[in-house]
Amino acid sequence: MPKLLSIAAVLLATAALTASPALADPEPVKATADFQEALFTPVDGVLDLVETPEGIKVTGTFQKGFSSDLPSDYQLLVLDNAEVIVDFTKEFQEVAEIKAAEVAEFEFVTETKQKIADIRNEDVVVRQLATVAAGIEVQAEIGRAKIQKG
Repeated sequence: MPKLLSIAAVLLATAALTASPALADPEPVKATADFQEALFTPVDGVLDLVETPEGIKVTGTFQKGFSSDLPSDYQLLVLDNAEVIVDFTKEFQEVAEIKAAEVAEFEFVTETKQKIADIRNEDVVVRQLATVAAGIEVQAEIGRAKIQKG
């Protein structure tokens, strides 16, 4: 009987060692949004999104499209049609460094219960505060990109 126990112990140890990679943390869920400059959407850049235990980590950079150097003039939103699913505005405004129409590389984490799967195939929209006639201010869309599997 002791020999049988030894064989069982070796088999269990072997199974544990060979199974450990399968038990390792899975690859984080990722997505990307690629902004392309167009006629009425001057923003050009890329956002990479990664699911974390805290929420969604966003890293990105914009090469053009930002006419104001004030981060507070911008909103960064994930929309399902007109409904806001995730609002990245506050975190974006805290880290954005805007110079000469560009936004330097940035990173932030937005605490949210939303998962990448919840926002995949939705639009990320950049809006800028703009003054129209008679001093009326509106948020004008200056960039839009579809969130795709990363």
